[in-house]
Amino acid sequence: MIKAVIIDDDMTTIQGLTRSVKWDGYGIQVAATARNGKEGLEQIRAHRPDIILTDIFMPLMDGISMLKAVREDGNMAEVIILSGYEDFKCAQSAVKLNVNDYLSKPASLDDIERVLQETVSKIRKREAAEKEDKELRELLETNLQITKKQIVKGLLEPEFYHTPVFRKVSDYLKIDLSGNYFTVLLIEFFIKRERSFKPSDLSLFAYAVNNIVNELTQDKQGVYVADIQRNVITVIIATPSRVKKERVMVLVKQMAEEMLAHIDQYLKLQVGAAIGPVTDHIADIPKSYSAAFDLLAERNNMPGRQLISAEDLMGLPKPAARRPMINYQALADAVMAGQSELAEEKIIELGESLHGGTAPSVSVLREFAIDIVGILALALHDHGLQFEDIHAGSNMYKELEQLYSVSDFTGWLRDLLLPICETMNRRGSQKHRKTIDFIMRYVQQHYADDITLDVLAEKVYLTRNYLSQIFKQETGENYNSYLTRIRMEKAKELMLGGNYKIFEISGMVGYKNHAYFSQLFKKYSGLNPSEFNQ
Repeated sequence: MIKAVIIDDDMTTIQGLTRSVKWDGYGIQVAATARNGKEGLEQIRAHRPDIILTDIFMPLMDGISMLKAVREDGNMAEVIILSGYEDFKCAQSAVKLNVNDYLSKPASLDDIERVLQETVSKIRKREAAEKEDKELRELLETNLQITKKQIVKGLLEPEFYHTPVFRKVSDYLKIDLSGNYFTVLLIEFFIKRERSFKPSDLSLFAYAVNNIVNELTQDKQGVYVADIQRNVITVIIATPSRVKKERVMVLVKQMAEEMLAHIDQYLKLQVGAAIGPVTDHIADIPKSYSAAFDLLAERNNMPGRQLISAEDLMGLPKPAARRPMINYQALADAVMAGQSELAEEKIIELGESLHGGTAPSVSVLREFAIDIVGILALALHDHGLQFEDIHAGSNMYKELEQLYSVSDFTGWLRDLLLPICETMNRRGSQKHRKTIDFIMRYVQQHYADDITLDVLAEKVYLTRNYLSQIFKQETGENYNSYLTRIRMEKAKELMLGGNYKIFEISGMVGYKNHAYFSQLFKKYSGLNPSEFNQ
């Protein structure tokens, strides 16, 4: 309930206002009344009202002096002045004190109620904005660790640098990457063949390698672990542009060699690395990333070499088949988001990419399968799961022995991945529930605005892709479908009310193009808007 205090030296005015105005109808409670500014100030301090309705000329303390004291207290209540005093300088003073409205006596009941209604609306909007701001601050703290990882990983994606969420989060975290050269380093490791293979081992080694990288670079500026896959750690290295460009590759190679030596020494793994080309701008990081993956695939033609860069490939033939690790990660992301349809699309894309070039050999296909198992093992580990929890009693080596063609490979993928999708969809991560609840409420309140997924991602400090994944995971519905459903149901409600024309309703629910609205409405309801309410 909104509280109000009325201050006026005329008792007739106070009685008239308290009896005639429909306070309850506006959700307002008259908490107190006062006959002068001094008493009014005491009542305001005692009740902390949301609305102050006051005269100006009063004994002991005038209204302007009272309001100055109120503002000095930090009280930002909405003020309505109701006074017969017409002095212009007085009105100017009132404006400086953030007075909501100024009514001259005698004011009609209609004018008073109109101003009260507008003031209540203003208070409600402010309260909603304050509540939203509080929620967003809480969501920021909840999502901050995830967001930090997403921001650095997002730099591997084309155009991510230009997104609003990158600008907003990097500003908040005070991450300034301007004035640097950028290089992507990929560190690849393998469990030696003589050791028994367990998917969970890959996760443990990935974290161990990550810890070594972090320990070696903790005192170095501009080194960021961007991604951890099955057996590949992706590191972005930012080198100040004051360093000569030709020197950058030398420094990165030295850093990579140190990492490889420590991983080999402490973990006894087969290990190698590839360095993408040095780029001049942060927006070109994805090019260095893609090139580094191509280089990593070339290591099959360079036995014994741990570290390779572009200059090491002069005159070497291209391999028959490359491991499409970037495709693998997109597939794993869809699976872990519980998005069965998207996972199916990624399986088809992966199969088509393998069919598109020289057919991979049986041994290469099985290597691909092991790559995917490793990436998923690591992702499941993050959720406290293992393959054995979902595929009890499965024998990975026996399954790999059944892969002879790309068709066998994609069929095996479906059998492997779809049960994981179902499991992840059922689990639904509670840590994202607050974020999704906020998004759903926000859409219900602002459906008429241009609320794209990019806009919402920026609000909750998450990347667009990540928000899309968790929204589908939590609701079973993609964001655009949800927004359309909310808008169409509101349109139905407005049509049944019979107070607006179709083109007006179209604008009221967020569609400037009337024809497009009509098309969507028919697709959603099966009827044209003109037919709906007949």
